[in-house]
Amino acid sequence: MSVSVENDDGDEIRRLINVQDHEFSANFNYDHGLDAWLACDSVVKQHDGSYETETEALGETWDVTLYYQDSSILPPRDGVTPNGTVIEHEQLREFRLKVEAQDELGEKKANFHIRPRWFKMRVENDDGNEHELSIPTSLVEDRDAVNVRVSGSNIEFCDYCDLLMCAASAVDVSGHYFSESYLHETSNIQDAAKYVRLHEDVSGPVHARTGPLVSLAHVLENDREGYRKLVQNDSNERGRQLAGYYHTTTLGPSRVREVFPDHVLPIEAKHYYAREAHARPDSHALSHPKVEVAYQTSRWDNTLHLTDENLAELDEELTEWLYAILADAGLDLRANENVYVEDQYFKVENETTTASVVDLDLTEVRHEQESVVYKHLADGMAPTDQECLDVLVSDGGTVSPQDLAESTGRHEDTVYNSLARMNDLVTHRYGEVNLKSTYTSELVADALDQAQQAVDNAAKTAADAVHASKRGLDNATSAFVAWCERYGVNYNDNGDGMTIDLGRVDSIQEVRNILRSGFDRWCNMKRDAITFKSAKVKWEHEDD
Repeated sequence: MSVSVENDDGDEIRRLINVQDHEFSANFNYDHGLDAWLACDSVVKQHDGSYETETEALGETWDVTLYYQDSSILPPRDGVTPNGTVIEHEQLREFRLKVEAQDELGEKKANFHIRPRWFKMRVENDDGNEHELSIPTSLVEDRDAVNVRVSGSNIEFCDYCDLLMCAASAVDVSGHYFSESYLHETSNIQDAAKYVRLHEDVSGPVHARTGPLVSLAHVLENDREGYRKLVQNDSNERGRQLAGYYHTTTLGPSRVREVFPDHVLPIEAKHYYAREAHARPDSHALSHPKVEVAYQTSRWDNTLHLTDENLAELDEELTEWLYAILADAGLDLRANENVYVEDQYFKVENETTTASVVDLDLTEVRHEQESVVYKHLADGMAPTDQECLDVLVSDGGTVSPQDLAESTGRHEDTVYNSLARMNDLVTHRYGEVNLKSTYTSELVADALDQAQQAVDNAAKTAADAVHASKRGLDNATSAFVAWCERYGVNYNDNGDGMTIDLGRVDSIQEVRNILRSGFDRWCNMKRDAITFKSAKVKWEHEDD
């Protein structure tokens, strides 16, 4: 049993499964001159190229190594930066500070790549050409700076700054140079991920065809977006089959907000096994999969700057996504050794959190998309509309209005008018036309294949939908009408008992699934549940 209370801000506090910070990468920009970089240069020279030691930080012992690498940065003209720092080096170096926790696995680690920055810095690429490096002007216009490219894993996101200061001090570079007070506003987060490890016997619902990963991609993604990613790979690198080996789905900000209206960060959700999972016994943690959610900086045009507020937001959004996915798969959100598997870093224990547990129910999104498709059918689809839709569902490439005009033989103005009529069914931007989602595409394809039959068999239902819409029909009834249209249902409720005719159905399981979804919609209309449950159901099967 979990206990919920409220803190002083009114946020509900719960005790739920610990969620482990995993991968992390960021740019830490320090606007305090080049002292940190020059100090690294001095220490490396004193120790013949590298310096190894150990230090205590964050309650653990860490191995620390400072070493150098060659750089493509060219020395400033006349040996002085525009802000007046003297650089006497003919060949510049960059430095790396490697930090690893002293544990058996060796995967709790960070690497800090330390590089100088000054105004109008120039670099030379591999073919000998020179060009100016792109650096935020605000970072270097008044004084020189140091960029630290951070990458690490299994360390709490908020601890990297402190770890850098401790590691620098251990190799005789003043940690003061990396004080948070010198972090510039251009510092930013590039990648961050959180995970839990599930027992392989219970993880199937996460990556199943009807599970949360597939549902999110299927219902929420545009049908031909520039980047739409749903990966379902059940074979490892050696071709051995392992269900759920590597399954991912990626959502941009607009799709994220359809599930979490208060979320802004694009994410990738993933279920995956380690490469060596097959070779490990069931008692070993790596034989069991991870479920992970990661921030995807490449999926939007914004920048997640490194602030305490943004770190808190990042932590909360990733955690809420994990909780939602686990809950949708029917898994316990509290520490449970039959559900979760402890590894070197992930502990099967509860943590205090204010993160929300949101129902990842995409039924309403499906209802909306179904209703939109069948609204167009009910209204009587114009020939141009039908022709354009036919091109969209049959052409797998990029489609523009001009392509539609050419394929349909219609004038471009006619096509544009058609697209305007179908603005709730298609997305038209940047010269490209797409259907709203993969699910919508499948609905449209099915509708087009059976257009005449749908019109003939469901004329009364379609007319009812139009008339009801004009009367201000509520969403629940619209959803039931859409269900009837989607599955070709003819029903009669004349007071003497309800009859439902499903037509041709492939299996008993499909009958059950159709009736279950119809029952939900029927009850949402506040209709008598007994009437539906006692209905006479007819269907045809290919073996009949």
